[in-house]
Amino acid sequence: MQRYKNLFIDLDDTIYDFSAASKESFMETYELLHYERFFKSFEHFYSIYEPYNLELWRIYGEGKITKEELNKRRYSHPLEAVGIHDQELADRFCREALSRIPTKNKLIQGAIELLEYLRPKYNLYILSNGFKELQSHKMRTAGIDKYFDALILSEDIGVNKPNRELYEYALEKTGSKLEESIMIGDMFDTDIVGAANIGMEQIYFNPKGKANATFAPTYMVNDLLKIKEIL
Repeated sequence: MQRYKNLFIDLDDTIYDFSAASKESFMETYELLHYERFFKSFEHFYSIYEPYNLELWRIYGEGKITKEELNKRRYSHPLEAVGIHDQELADRFCREALSRIPTKNKLIQGAIELLEYLRPKYNLYILSNGFKELQSHKMRTAGIDKYFDALILSEDIGVNKPNRELYEYALEKTGSKLEESIMIGDMFDTDIVGAANIGMEQIYFNPKGKANATFAPTYMVNDLLKIKEIL
């Protein structure tokens, strides 16, 4: 008998290659707004932006800042780091970059093959902390919306992964039983910890071999297609 019936899957950098899509979009925006005036190169700009952005997403996930504050701070930070205090320019960069990201047809290698394999066997749900105005657009552009039964977002109830309330909401909304469900995601501190907090089993997609010493996930893979060996 099949052990699982319901798969809750993170979108960004698990199925959709958000890192590649955002970097390409940022490069286009960098050139459009002539950021070469302020930075030695695009890589110089991105080396300032990326670690700060990751830190802001971490504290956003903890509910310590709002979506609006996240966007304001992450786009103004690189400019301020080189002595430019221009919130209007930072806001324009934000608008331009975010409008481009969902137009990029970027998927993690093996995503379509995996979804083709999973779709006839399981109920598939996206469970994401991403913003509502971007996630559905990205899925349509990449042609993967047809594989999923529902898109469940942290914005739906105002709490983020790893908060157990979001997982409880996801189970309730989809009519899924905990013991028949599993979470698949690339972010240990949100996807994997969040699922573990509610007692849901997990598949940690870890292509870079990151070390996470807090506990061992139920399963760990470094290639999406290895999930076929589990499910």
